[in-house]
Amino acid sequence: MPVATRAPGPASAPLSGAPIIGVAPCLDEGQRLRPPLDYLYLNRAYARALAGAGALPFVLCPGTDADACAATCDGLVLSGGGDLPARLDDAAFADGSWRSSVPGEPEADERIGWERRLLDAFVARGKPVLGVCFGMQLMNLHFGGTLCVDLRGHGRLDHGGGGRSTAHALSVSSTSLLLPGGAPPRVSSSHRQGVADVAPGFVASAWAPDGLVEAIEAPGLLGVEWHPESDETAGLVYPRFVAMTRGQR
Repeated sequence: MPVATRAPGPASAPLSGAPIIGVAPCLDEGQRLRPPLDYLYLNRAYARALAGAGALPFVLCPGTDADACAATCDGLVLSGGGDLPARLDDAAFADGSWRSSVPGEPEADERIGWERRLLDAFVARGKPVLGVCFGMQLMNLHFGGTLCVDLRGHGRLDHGGGGRSTAHALSVSSTSLLLPGGAPPRVSSSHRQGVADVAPGFVASAWAPDGLVEAIEAPGLLGVEWHPESDETAGLVYPRFVAMTRGQR
C-alpha cells in the first residue's frame, strides 16, 4: 500500500542559504517570572529584527556546548540582561562581592560564563558577534575592558534601565561599520551601566550626548549600548550584521 505523502508547503521550501543567527536569551534563576522555577526569556523584537533582515533566528539554551552552537550558527547575538562588575580580572569578580555594588539585579554567573565561552567559540571560527546592551558590556569586559557600574548621577544623561526606556541622540564615527550613513535622530536606551575603558583591539564608534560610549567595533565583533531592535535603527544595524554572517557556513 503506498505511503501517503504531504505536498511541500511554504515551511518546507528551500531556505536559500539564509544565515542562521543564534541569540543568547536572558536567564531567570527562579527569582522573578514564576518562582521558584528557572526560565529563559527574550524580547521577541530580536527575532523579528533578524528575520526582517533575512536571517533565521535561533534561540540558544544556556549550558549547550558553545562549540556546538558556533558550529551550527553563522553568527551570534548577545541580548540584553542584568548588571555586571567593573572588570572580570580582579578579586571582586572572583569572590562575587561585586554583586553588592551594582544598581540593579546582578546577572547570573551561569549566563556570564556560558556567554564568555560562546564569544571564544565564535571568534575561534571567525564568525561575527553582535552584542546589544548587556551583550556589548560583556563583550567589552571579556576582552579586557572595564565598565562604569552605575551611571546614575555624575551629570550623566538619563539612560533608563530596570525595564524603563528613554531615547537620546547619537553621534557616530565616520568609519563606523554599523551606521555608515551617519547618526539616526534618536535611539532607544535602557541601561544603568556603560563602558569605561574600551577593550584592547576595539575602537569606540558611537557616543551619547554625555560622552558615554554607545558602540564598539573590532574585526568580526560589534557592540551597541542601545536597543536597535526597539527603534528605527533595526533596519540599519541588523541588516549590516546579517550581511557580515553570510558565507560563514
